This record gives sequence, structure tokens and C-alpha cells, in this order.
Amino acid sequence: MLMVLMVAPVSAGSAWRPLWESLEIETTLEARVDLRDNPDLDADTADDLAVFTAEMSLDVGYRFSDRAWGFLSLEPKGRLILHQGRDRTPERDQSELDLKELFIDIDDVYARTGLRAGRQEFKDRRQWLYDAELDGVRLIREWNGIALEAAVTRENIVTDNLLDDREPTRINNYFLLGRFQPATHNLDAFWLIFDDRSDDDQSPMFFGIQADGPVTDALDYWLALAQVRGQDGATRIRGEGFDLGATYRFDTQWTPSVTMGYAFGSGDSDPDDGVDRNFRQTELQDNASRFHGVEEFQLYGETLAPELSNLSVTTLGFGVRPSPRSSIDLVYHRYRQAEPVEGRLRGARIRAQTDGEHLDVGQSIDLIIGYHEISDFRMRAKLGYFTPGKAFGNKARSAYSAEFEIEYRF
Repeated sequence: MLMVLMVAPVSAGSAWRPLWESLEIETTLEARVDLRDNPDLDADTADDLAVFTAEMSLDVGYRFSDRAWGFLSLEPKGRLILHQGRDRTPERDQSELDLKELFIDIDDVYARTGLRAGRQEFKDRRQWLYDAELDGVRLIREWNGIALEAAVTRENIVTDNLLDDREPTRINNYFLLGRFQPATHNLDAFWLIFDDRSDDDQSPMFFGIQADGPVTDALDYWLALAQVRGQDGATRIRGEGFDLGATYRFDTQWTPSVTMGYAFGSGDSDPDDGVDRNFRQTELQDNASRFHGVEEFQLYGETLAPELSNLSVTTLGFGVRPSPRSSIDLVYHRYRQAEPVEGRLRGARIRAQTDGEHLDVGQSIDLIIGYHEISDFRMRAKLGYFTPGKAFGNKARSAYSAEFEIEYRF
């Protein structure tokens, strides 16, 4: 179960309003093409994939009174396989009807404390902890620039795809968050506990801090520090991870910017001692944000997109803003294992396995283009290229990915 404290505005009074004054509806249409080539890094196999996805989101908000607000978000989606390599495990076309959110907000249930109950989004600024819709209850309190959040949730008590009858997960989440906002900075302290009631029997606990904000008018920073403790069956979990970096903007035409970052997740040099020292993320994370552009992208690389576990990621980015609502980012990553371990990188899109002898995982370069200049219309393109290092062996070959998407809101 997950606990989070988030602050909601407090309103006085409870007068009910007419339907036409209280109802808000927004619809978004999206069409996307995703391309993946050589995810096993083997040039002798044909495992490429091309997928077209069309989805619509319908968001409905209704204010029952000055203190009560309800929200529903539905997302019909269709996934069409355009092409798949002959050596790839066959995938099929899919149709989904996802219940993204369904909750009610009540302000001031007790002493300036707000409550949100139902399926709701949990999302931090860099999506390093979570970017997920969870079912449960969240309490929210704020005073004098300090916010506290507490929540108890479970992922998909009712399956997110209403057309699917698969059994939902059995992981309860408990989360506490304190947020302090001095001036323009953000400082969060978090404590997240997972309680796996399935046969996997995992109970990791995460605690740490996140911070971001401006150092000067031209320089912004971010920082995330976390430790993970708990049990994985009979094995104790003891891992540490961090992610830090900064973006500098030049006051010239197109506002060019330079970003440097470094992230590290600990590894385990002795897997047989009963202690797992690998850092791991929450499995609710998405690791997606932006530097100075208008478009979010995978912060650890579009093609590899690994979880920060037994891994270091060095990042160098360069971006420009040709117009106020458009941007181009070129981002380079260098990957190394903390400990030479054989197997697949945790959470990575690349399926090839490392050899357990070398630390050099490889390099990648991404190009991210976003165009938001037309009202309610957005276009984006994300291109990634990954070159494997010695950890994948001498026969490993490069992989690439591409994503093209248009979005219209009305």
C-alpha cells in the first residue's frame, strides 16, 4: 500500500451548483508510431518491431460543491502491429479501454486537511519514484510553505484495462512525503514501503530526498538520493542510488542550453552472502522529464532505457529553443556497471545479456524534437541510437529506436 500527503486547496461553504456550471470535459486524440530495431544486439536475428498506436483520452471533472470535486479519465486505445521480425516472439494487435483515474477530492475534511479517494495519479517531477495510477486514499495537509502527504494504495484493485480479466497485482503501498518550498526551490523527503502479498514475497522500503530549483537566473539543478532496505524472500536488501545534474541556459538567440548529469545505482559484488546490495527503483518509475525543452524524454536513454540498478549513467545534453513552444535536444549517455554481473540489465528495453566480466555497457545518443506552437496541437519525435560496450561481447551490434507522435486536444 502507498502513503502520500498532498495539499489540496481549502474552500469554505458547501453549496451545490447546477450541472452546466460544474461540469468540465476535455478530450485528447493521439497517434503514435514506435520503431525498435535489434533489441537483442544480434545482427543475425530479425527481431525488429513497428507498432502504430491510436488512443483517445476522455477527462470529465465535476464540482459537486465548493468542497467536493470528482474526476474521471477513460482511455480507449488500439495497438496495431505494422511489422515484426521473423525471429521475434509474435505479438498481436490489441484493443484496450483503460480506466486511468476515478476519484473524489474533499477539501478541509479536518483542520485544513484534504482527502482524495479512488484511482489517482502519483507522479514526481522527474518520475524517478513513480509515474503510475494507484487505487487508494491520500491525505493532504499544508501550512506555512510545508506540505505533508500520506497515502495507502494498491496498484489496480480493479484492472486498468476494463476489457481484460487478468488478476491484478497484490502489492500494497504505504507512502509518506514531506515537501518544503523555500523561495523557488522544491525539497521533498520521502518514505515508501511496498508490501508484496503474492508468492514473490518482496518488501522493499525506500527513503531519501529529492530537490530541484534555480541556482541563478541561468542555472538550474536537480538532486535525488535514495536508499532501499527490506527483504526479498530470505535475502536482505541494502542498496543506494543517486541522480544529480544541472542545466545552464545562455541568453542568446534560440536560448541554447547545456546539461550535465550523473546517476548511480549500487551493485552487488557477492550475490551469495544473503545480502542484495543492488539498488533498485520502485517499478512505478518512468525516469522521464525534460531539461530546458518542451518535450519529455527518457532520462537514461530512449533505446536502452534501463532502471538505475548496478549501473552508472553519465549524461551530456545540448538543446535549443527555436521558438517559445518548440525545442530540439541532443543527449548523450555513457553506461557502466557498478559490478560486472552476467544477465539482462534490470528494466532495460535491450534484451541482450552482459557477460559478467566487463563494466563497459555502452553509449547512446538521442535526438528529441518537440513542436507545440499550434494551439491544442503537439508534434514530437524521439530518435535513439545505442552502441553496445564490451560487457555485451565483441559480436554485439548497435540498436536504434524511433517514436513519432501527434496529439490534439479539444
